[in-house]
Amino acid sequence: MKRIVLMGVPHHENIGDSAIAYAEKTFLKENVKNYERFYIPEETMEKCAEKLVTILEKDDIICMHGGGNIGSQYPIIERARRKVISLFPNNKIIVFPQTIYFEDSEFGRQELEESKKAYEAHKNLTLVAREEESYEIMKKAFPNTEILLTPDIVTYLDKTEPEAIRDGILMVFRNDVEAKIIKEEKKELIKIIRKNYQYVKYTDTINEKNQGILEIEKEKVLEKTFARFRSSELVLTDRLHGMVFAAITSTPCIALGNYNHKVKGTARWLKHLKYIKYADSIEEVEKYLEELKNIENCRYDNTFAKEKLNKIVEKIYQ
Repeated sequence: MKRIVLMGVPHHENIGDSAIAYAEKTFLKENVKNYERFYIPEETMEKCAEKLVTILEKDDIICMHGGGNIGSQYPIIERARRKVISLFPNNKIIVFPQTIYFEDSEFGRQELEESKKAYEAHKNLTLVAREEESYEIMKKAFPNTEILLTPDIVTYLDKTEPEAIRDGILMVFRNDVEAKIIKEEKKELIKIIRKNYQYVKYTDTINEKNQGILEIEKEKVLEKTFARFRSSELVLTDRLHGMVFAAITSTPCIALGNYNHKVKGTARWLKHLKYIKYADSIEEVEKYLEELKNIENCRYDNTFAKEKLNKIVEKIYQ
């Protein structure tokens, strides 16, 4: 039987990345039936890839973990991906839905050139962009590489059930290099929120233990996170997966942008969901708070995501 290998499965503290990996595995399990499936952790990806060179056959397929790490923001991951692509010139390689971001600096431009060399040298590589801006950047940067456009793979999941009693607003904000909202703006947001909601809860899509998430813990951590969203009346977030978790749990949400295009770009995929709003300013947040306060009949439907993500299934069997 032919094999399909998902490389780069993360075990760090970011719950959004764990959700991506969980969705990737679910997607492959439900859509790819006649392949043996294997999963390679991110932390051992390069070493395992070196060993797999002598094991994988030409018809075996390599998939690579998606997310927001193509670029110069996370150079260790980008360099590992380039190495895997270079090690398997004869295998079909599909990079699951990604955001691309190379900073406009000497370092960013140098990293981009290295990625161009590795990606363009491979004759059977497919990159999947998860928003339109990344799609356009990828097409320009890698003109000889096949580029697909789909939503973030977590949108494949529907986690509305079990329904819960909803109470209060859940604030999910970054506190890392990708953050754009400053402390003073958060204070202003809290003032606005307290005019409408007495109960305010705080969380982040980072493991509350602030440590890596083991494979055996992943589903438990994710379900606890989804339950937190399902029990909230509304989510206010600047995290991409804060918005996506709200969407797939049928929870009203107002999302603000971060340092790059990924939140706003992903919000475009969700614009048909009347309970998901993207705000460019604090003034817009106040407007949407009023609009969403009494919204009813919020129910996620992942049909759109399944239809778009089927492009990856078609590519696997092509």
